[in-house]
Amino acid sequence: MRVRFSDDAEVAYAEALARIYHANRFAAQHFAARVNTSLRRIRSFPKSGHFVPEYPTLPIRQFIVEPYRFFYQIDDRHRQIIILDVWHGAQLPAQPDLHAP
Repeated sequence: MRVRFSDDAEVAYAEALARIYHANRFAAQHFAARVNTSLRRIRSFPKSGHFVPEYPTLPIRQFIVEPYRFFYQIDDRHRQIIILDVWHGAQLPAQPDLHAP
């Protein structure tokens, strides 16, 4: 499956990476590598992410790359995974906007 970021998720991920980079550029490189590993995993195994406990009835999953949570939706019809949003683990996530197929 193809993985793509929604506009909101792309901005949130870039901001997270920038925050980490300003503190420690090597930590930012390590974080980005771990995110890429997780993206490759869900590309091959889309259902490997966990359901989001705050929203158990929504068709979204998450993977965690400390300290961030990446929320995603599987779109079987278009054979893609949409990263919906990226939140710091200390934040209580607002309900992510679902992708309309």
